[in-house]
Amino acid sequence: MAKQGLTLEQKQTQRLALEQQRLLGLILEKNDAEMAEFIDNKVNEIQALEKKSDDDNDEYGNGNDNDDRQSADRDREGGDTTPSGEVNSDGDDDTAAWYRYFANNRSRDDEYYAPVAVSEKTLQEYLAEQLGELELDETQQIIAHAIVGNLEDDGYLRRTVSEIADDVTFNDGYVVDAKQVEEMLKVIQTLDPPGIAARDLRECILLQLRRKPKSEDVDLAIEMVEKYFDDFAAMRFDTLARKMGVPGERLEEVFKHQIRRGLNPYPGSAFGSRSDSSQQVTPDFDVELEEETGRLTVTLRNNIPALQISESYVLMNDRYKSAETLSVKENKEKKQIQDAYQRASMFIEVLKQRQETLFNTMSAIVKCQREYFLHGDERDLKPLGQQQIADMIGKDVSVVSRAVSNKYVQLPWGVKSLKSFFSEDINGSSRHEVYDDLKKLVDGEDKKHPLSDDALCDKLKEMGYKLERRTVAKYRDALKIPSSTIRRKMAR
Repeated sequence: MAKQGLTLEQKQTQRLALEQQRLLGLILEKNDAEMAEFIDNKVNEIQALEKKSDDDNDEYGNGNDNDDRQSADRDREGGDTTPSGEVNSDGDDDTAAWYRYFANNRSRDDEYYAPVAVSEKTLQEYLAEQLGELELDETQQIIAHAIVGNLEDDGYLRRTVSEIADDVTFNDGYVVDAKQVEEMLKVIQTLDPPGIAARDLRECILLQLRRKPKSEDVDLAIEMVEKYFDDFAAMRFDTLARKMGVPGERLEEVFKHQIRRGLNPYPGSAFGSRSDSSQQVTPDFDVELEEETGRLTVTLRNNIPALQISESYVLMNDRYKSAETLSVKENKEKKQIQDAYQRASMFIEVLKQRQETLFNTMSAIVKCQREYFLHGDERDLKPLGQQQIADMIGKDVSVVSRAVSNKYVQLPWGVKSLKSFFSEDINGSSRHEVYDDLKKLVDGEDKKHPLSDDALCDKLKEMGYKLERRTVAKYRDALKIPSSTIRRKMAR
């Protein structure tokens, strides 16, 4: 009997751990505005959970935390010692930078000025509404929302189906494979706006063309893009005419009316870009520089209400724990009380884990991109991958991906998306530097004789970037710079 009881307890513990992990993954992606609504729903759902009143001093409703918090407060006021939560800089100057993490560093009486969050509907919200109208089972819903959550601001999906399958499996607790994700991706690609969730420009154009009413011109456009995309992208209509057996003039007309005027290469652009710093957003972090000392301070703007387990549930839980004999009715009530108490306790703990993960993620980014945070020059941004941050904070890369999703930091020179601090290593340089030099090359070219992708590739190689032509074309497209053929026609 003892063995059976132990097995049941182990299974219950595993189930709770899985639920806690799934819940953490879910709330990591949410910003403060989304968290406020989510917490309100949880308070209504879990009877033992309540918001802490202004008179309570305990940050999360756990009286045992007071001593630790007061100790941390004393440490923060100390001068020479490194307080809990600070990380020394790896820079040459040992006193050049330090990082401080604290959740409630602002009192309730402080005046709080912050940009207002965007009120217009986001792409993710628009797609979520459409998904709500479909008959999907629980697993399909989880996969669908994972795909939508990974869409870039321009509407493209740049993570692989295998990576998303791993996210759902490890973070949401649903064991799925790449094939299931691929099937749901096809469903999402049928939603509006047309072309959404494409993985490249070719797929984006084809998704939109196949939505058009059938006609001979549409069929020609599909054939042109599907079979001869390289020639199409370079607008080599003479070559296309020879390969397709259709006059070049006819193909140019098809391009003009069926593609150029009728399609959107960036289907997500109709919705406000989450990473556009000119937008009004609510930053999640502040990074401040103390000019005299060169110290950098990282602050998480914690606008999340403090929660606690209601006193009545604490008393009832204690009473049932000390009771020796209980009636059938009391045993049933005991289970309900303990279940509510456990769920409330777990939610409070997950909130703490969220804050700690966000702290650690932002501070690791600041440490890696120290020069940028000191000077504000994007050319100082180093190559940085999410795996590098994951290794620094001891988390899975999928956790970092969620932690930086839809999060912003307030800097002295403006608001910046956390995702913008990441880029691949290109011969010791970051993508930001390549983008900057590529843009300068195009800006300085002879407009009547613009540089082709091959010519741009050669010039970038001369500058020390070992890039393939297709990579240069991808970067040019990311900067929304038209091809040399189109630039030449635009200059006429």
